[in-house]
Amino acid sequence: MRLKPILILLVICQSLVAQKHIILSDFVKQVSISDLQLYYLDDPNCSTQPSELFSGMMDHQFRQVDFSNPDPALINSQPGGCIWFRFYFVNRSTRQFSFHLQRNNYSEFDEYQLFQRFDNGMVTIRKSGNDLHPKYKDVNISGSDDLRIFLPPGEADTLYLRVLLSDESVVSDLTFTISTHESVLARDRSKRLIFGLFVGIMLIMILYHIPLFVKGRENSYLFYILYILAFLLFFINKEGYLYELTPRFTSAPLSTFLQEIFLLFFLLFGRSYLDTRNTLQSWDTILLMAVWFTVGGLILSFSILLLQGLGIYVPVFIQLGGVAIIIVSAIGCLFLAIVPAMILTRENFQPARYFLFANLFLILGIAINYALTDYPIGKHSQELGVTLQILTFSIGLSERINLLKKSKEVAQRRIIDQLRENASLKDKVNRELEDKVQERTFEMQAQKEHIEKQNKEIKYSFDYAKKIQNTVLPRNEVFETLFGEHFIFFKPRDIVSGDFYWISQNEHKIVLTAADCTGHGVPGSLMSMLGITMLHEIVNEKNIAHSEEILNQLRLSIARTLKQEGKIGEQKDGIDMALIIYDTKTRQLEFSGANNPIYIIRNGEMLEYKGNNMPVAYYEKMSDFTRYTLDMKQGDRVYMFTDGFPDQFGGPQGKKFKYRPFKDLLLEISVRPMEEQQRILSLIFDEWKGDLSQIDDVLVIGLRL
Repeated sequence: MRLKPILILLVICQSLVAQKHIILSDFVKQVSISDLQLYYLDDPNCSTQPSELFSGMMDHQFRQVDFSNPDPALINSQPGGCIWFRFYFVNRSTRQFSFHLQRNNYSEFDEYQLFQRFDNGMVTIRKSGNDLHPKYKDVNISGSDDLRIFLPPGEADTLYLRVLLSDESVVSDLTFTISTHESVLARDRSKRLIFGLFVGIMLIMILYHIPLFVKGRENSYLFYILYILAFLLFFINKEGYLYELTPRFTSAPLSTFLQEIFLLFFLLFGRSYLDTRNTLQSWDTILLMAVWFTVGGLILSFSILLLQGLGIYVPVFIQLGGVAIIIVSAIGCLFLAIVPAMILTRENFQPARYFLFANLFLILGIAINYALTDYPIGKHSQELGVTLQILTFSIGLSERINLLKKSKEVAQRRIIDQLRENASLKDKVNRELEDKVQERTFEMQAQKEHIEKQNKEIKYSFDYAKKIQNTVLPRNEVFETLFGEHFIFFKPRDIVSGDFYWISQNEHKIVLTAADCTGHGVPGSLMSMLGITMLHEIVNEKNIAHSEEILNQLRLSIARTLKQEGKIGEQKDGIDMALIIYDTKTRQLEFSGANNPIYIIRNGEMLEYKGNNMPVAYYEKMSDFTRYTLDMKQGDRVYMFTDGFPDQFGGPQGKKFKYRPFKDLLLEISVRPMEEQQRILSLIFDEWKGDLSQIDDVLVIGLRL
């Protein structure tokens, strides 16, 4: 009986040794996960808990994934069940950044859950999948199902991924890759740039031709505009940007429905542009039949979308019928796009050649897309082909309109004569305007030079004020002497800051505060200098030794200095702050706060001590500040901060970071060295802020007692 636990342990160890680790590095931007690096566990009832996996008791049930010869459990997996995948990562990067776990584009799943356990026992869950709303996804880029991984440099960890299966899930085709966060963003920026250029060209063409349609009432312009709009919708769906706003509400292919729409408008445009009703009557009948055939496919695709969106089962043969219709429609459109145009080109119908060349551009783009799909030119050749097609269509429309205008040459000559007369008048007016513009330019140049000179003087004053403020703030060596391990994350919004920190020692007692003055920039910095001066006088000269008495005295000093008496229209400036007094002999800590709390993390739990709900200033409902006396233990971590970090706007929705995620973040990183905690805070703050402006000064102080 004693040998049984030993044998189980040996089996578990053997299974872990057999799984190869996945190397994470900042030198390799993307890594594919091979067979030996991925193990799976079939969980048909979704009953396995993460705690069972992290304890190691389920390791012997994991089996290696073989992409070339998948197990029957992967091939015959049932909807509603779950499959667990185990990854063993080793981070060999040289600096702190995150990675993306990515699946291939051929497998659809309702939900992903990635579990990671940290040294303090806390398990994080990152979610994604088709049924999840984009705002709750771990990463929301082009409708992707990426999951973020945070692993410090030089460390290794085992992560578990739970996949919830659906009717469209094809586990046997599932593969994974690991990419650095920077490379994902770089690819997305490049993709969005090309997308923006393409959409910009399309919108310009639409805006250019709308007035022409309104003016001429020519159906070709209308169908041309609708064709561009239909392809834009198809392209937006193809690139996944639609699913940045809404979950995949149906499993039916939305692209099929959109493709039917732009094929329909392509046929209508071609029929109107080539004027087949008058030039090729036999082909016009065929085009009409193709139009109604495409309308039937459009109705069928919309019905499938509607029924599956309502959760109604659609038979497979109906879905296959929709696919067959779109294939026939696409082939028919390509055929009808070339043959009538070739016939009319031979008959010297000039606009037909533009129509022919435009469609050849599209066909060439589609062919390159399928032939070179793994190369950058192949990925975007379809968009390039459509762009060239639409530009050529535009030129052809102009040529067609010119043919219609030849019958009105006499009237055009009269208009030209009038235009020449107007041009002569315009030249005269332009010369007068140029003289006035030149005169005004000289005046503006002088004003510009004057403003630049003033800006330089102001900039010099700001820089000098920053130098003075930095001189008054405590140096890092003081903190290292008094506390040892610590960090100070200080990020002013402007050149000078309204947030400040101050420290003082009297024998075995250390006084430390993190403060946020009203305002930021110059007003805030002046208030901070005033606060530092008053604290020095109260603590070091008057020898006031308790935290609440220091705040009470500081409030009196501020009210007296700023002449605050509670009258209407007077200054309401004050300070929000957290102040502690730490006795190094008794290991007792006093705390008093004005609108600001402190967090103490002990044995993986966070203790929050709130300050009084009033600032250090004249206030409508004033009372004495409260003093907390706390017995500290070895290894306790104390965090003091202002509201700049939690109130910063950012993220996918441009909302505030908020205090709850801020507390969770501090609790998650508290087990790491203080210097590393500061780097993580800086990284996450910059990632959250993104391209938005910093709204306030930021100050976070961490101490390990």
